[in-house]
Amino acid sequence: MTVLRRHANAGLLVFFLTAPSAGAQEKQPVTAEDYGRWETLREGALSPDGLWLVYEIGRVNGNDELRLHKLQAEKLNEPFKSAGFGSKPVFSDDSRFMAYRIGVHEDERLRAEKEKKSVRDKMGFVSLDDGTAEVIEHVQTFAFSEGSPHLAIHLYPPEKEDDEEGETLGADLMVRDLSTLRNASFGNVSEFLWQPKGTLLAMIIATESGTGNGIQLFEPSSGVLRVLDSSSSSYQRLAWRKDSDDLVALRTNKDEQDEDEMNIVLAWKNLSSAPERFVYDPSDKSEFPTDARIVEFRALEWAEDGATVFVGIKKWKKVEREEPIEEDDQDEKSNVEIWHAKDLQVIPEQKLRERQFREKNWLAAWQLDSGRFVRLGDDKQIQDVSPVSYSRFAIGLDVNPYERSAMFGRGRRDVYVIDVNSGERKKILEALHGGPQFPDLLLNASSGGRYILYLKDDDYWTYDLETGKHVNLTEDIETSFVNWEDDHPVDQKPPYGIAGWQEGDEAVLIHDKYDLWEVRPDGSGAKRLTEGSQQQIQHRYVKLDPDEEFIDRAKPIYLSLYGEWSKKFGFARLGANSELEQLAWSDSKLRQLTKASDAEIYAYIVENFADSPDYFTAGSDLARPRQVSETNPFQKDYAWGRSELIEYTNHEGDRLQGALFYPAGYQAGKQYPMLVYIYEKRSQDVHNYVVPTERDEYNISVFTGRGYFVLRPDIVFRARDPGTSALDCITSAVNKVLESGMVGSSRLGLIGHSWGGYETSFVSTRSDLFAAAVAGAPLTNFFSMYGSIFWNTGAPETEHFEVGQERMEVPFWEDVDAFIRNSPIFGIQNLKTPLLMSFGDKDGSVDWHQGIEMYNAARRVGKQLVLLVYPGENHHNIRKPNQIDYHRRILEWFDHYLQGAEAPKWITEGVPYLEQQKEKKE
Repeated sequence: MTVLRRHANAGLLVFFLTAPSAGAQEKQPVTAEDYGRWETLREGALSPDGLWLVYEIGRVNGNDELRLHKLQAEKLNEPFKSAGFGSKPVFSDDSRFMAYRIGVHEDERLRAEKEKKSVRDKMGFVSLDDGTAEVIEHVQTFAFSEGSPHLAIHLYPPEKEDDEEGETLGADLMVRDLSTLRNASFGNVSEFLWQPKGTLLAMIIATESGTGNGIQLFEPSSGVLRVLDSSSSSYQRLAWRKDSDDLVALRTNKDEQDEDEMNIVLAWKNLSSAPERFVYDPSDKSEFPTDARIVEFRALEWAEDGATVFVGIKKWKKVEREEPIEEDDQDEKSNVEIWHAKDLQVIPEQKLRERQFREKNWLAAWQLDSGRFVRLGDDKQIQDVSPVSYSRFAIGLDVNPYERSAMFGRGRRDVYVIDVNSGERKKILEALHGGPQFPDLLLNASSGGRYILYLKDDDYWTYDLETGKHVNLTEDIETSFVNWEDDHPVDQKPPYGIAGWQEGDEAVLIHDKYDLWEVRPDGSGAKRLTEGSQQQIQHRYVKLDPDEEFIDRAKPIYLSLYGEWSKKFGFARLGANSELEQLAWSDSKLRQLTKASDAEIYAYIVENFADSPDYFTAGSDLARPRQVSETNPFQKDYAWGRSELIEYTNHEGDRLQGALFYPAGYQAGKQYPMLVYIYEKRSQDVHNYVVPTERDEYNISVFTGRGYFVLRPDIVFRARDPGTSALDCITSAVNKVLESGMVGSSRLGLIGHSWGGYETSFVSTRSDLFAAAVAGAPLTNFFSMYGSIFWNTGAPETEHFEVGQERMEVPFWEDVDAFIRNSPIFGIQNLKTPLLMSFGDKDGSVDWHQGIEMYNAARRVGKQLVLLVYPGENHHNIRKPNQIDYHRRILEWFDHYLQGAEAPKWITEGVPYLEQQKEKKE
């Protein structure tokens, strides 16, 4: 076994490979009985002063826990505190306390769900000064104040008896003074919110009778409680203005004549000194649209200067009185659904997005001082509006001219600038690409609010909101800021991304393939800040402050590093004078760099396939890192595999790589079987640590522990030939490994799920290279799948087929031959590879009838194919028994065909339905 020893040298994290000892060769691989103890390192955080690190641990057996380390302790790897089923830890601003959620074991939660009982979490509370700990029962949420030493603890409402009616609204709220640990209690609180960087706590009071409902303001340091508004109406949507004492909320009235509720906006300014109250009641405002209302399902939003509050409005929905239907006549009403070819969204998509459609609303601006109400969006043209921070403008999108193209995934939109004060609109862009693939493409406004940054014809442009001028920023820069290597057949390739804006809109930082660029938004110049292209190392900006509004180039910034071909990872620091310093560079995966908010203490995770992930901490130069966590220390008692990169070239001449994982206890000179686990590009997984578990059906550590090599090759695609592209890349990768002599050419297995399942099914019908194959949820017939629905979203498969993963460019009637030659089912007569296929019969990604088609075709032509159907499961098995069953059957399948194990009856003959039912009962 390859042993990893971590060593810090001159600030660089270096890993040495040492030869396995004779004793290591005698170690036994991990077995299923051992999996339960294995740990997964989850999210962690540093305390603000950098003296504490906390992180979550998940275990295969479900006994999860939270671990807290004191970073000044002599033995860092020994936790200061551990908490079973702890999660979501939060430190107080002064780093003296920590609170966290305490849940229950997965099995207990599932039992409660079956019995239709509620599970109520707890809260753990730790004093970091003396280590005292407390558990508080029945806590639904909690929050430390930012500006004062207090903790708000919101309990669950009392559980109702079975015969009790009515809705439970508020619950008790405790406010703990962390200097005295005394609690102040408030009843019937439905919502609370601390003032950002302040001392005030806003609360909404909600009672079943309505008596005493209102908004209250508590000042913990003085104990003063103020009532800001009180009525029998209900209240919701508290929102503080950032770094201020301005508050806004909704008061809701219900009218029996209307299905919808009428909402009144209440706002207060200067609550700490000279409070001002503002009310906007649409019912007595002539400028407010008579057919509209302010909605409660859109968050209220303050403008940065406090002069404007943004709300959502939509049309009223009146109650439609219908004559009651007699019970005997219920069956007489048709439940037909009308599907029309002109539907912009097909009916299944409309059904799944029903709430979204019902809650569609349009942005409006309430100007507090003047009382003006300005409608910014509407239901006819500009339905999507977003305010530009620190600006009097908003950006509106009009997709109506491109509805037809949007039906098939090629969405465009016109872009408008809207004056928030007047509502005046000005079109600034036409037919701009955009959509879910590029979430920051259109609405990336500068941190100072002067510019809109957008991508057009592969270049970044700015629009100056003050001058109305468009400028192409990147046309003269000799690099590409879009990924031309992306092989999806789309008009606009995706950008490498935006790091952020500098203060005062001085510059925007943009990534190309390898480097970070500083670009002036007025087009006056650009500067490359890194030299990644020379060594083919990607440099990416690391956002260390989650609340960061702009990038401060007067201070050092941190970058993550990734070697495209070496697969090394690291971090670098870019100084204020643009001097670049490499701080860490390793043949392992370094990730999740984080910083203590008030100290120059940094933490990050290191892992590779043979070394379980752990947290390291260091100073600002990341020199002499100290290992804090120690996950899975018992792994040293077992034989384990290792990983390496292979390089190969497909028949198109593309340079490709693959991640090769060695069997546990590998012995040179011995030939092993190999499983090829496929999807698209996967060589980047070479350093990923994989926790062995039976609940992960395709678990690399389990496979290597059972004596298999595992290969994860890169696959690239040509338009209209995804199947033949995959066959080319997979065959080339396998042949490269076979050259080593470590793998037997007659003992190869192929495995994949979803798109990987498609590739597996295709290769199995076009090649006899593999002795056995497993395809989870595969596409098998491009014709029938093209006309299917992606049931998880309700959307048609059309876009996915033409410009998405299938990359077919055109509908099937424009290139019938391409759809035939890339469909596994049209090669079923040539299937020589025993194929195990699985589906959930509620699969919402790939219609499970794809499996039935392949199953029936295999029966007709007399081929070896077994179809596993898991009732009620979606695209992946969720139920634990089904996860384990599928995992074990995969092992039995490959152990038989690749290792000569005796085949169970389900593989050789099948199992009659009655016998299956009997086995389930037993």
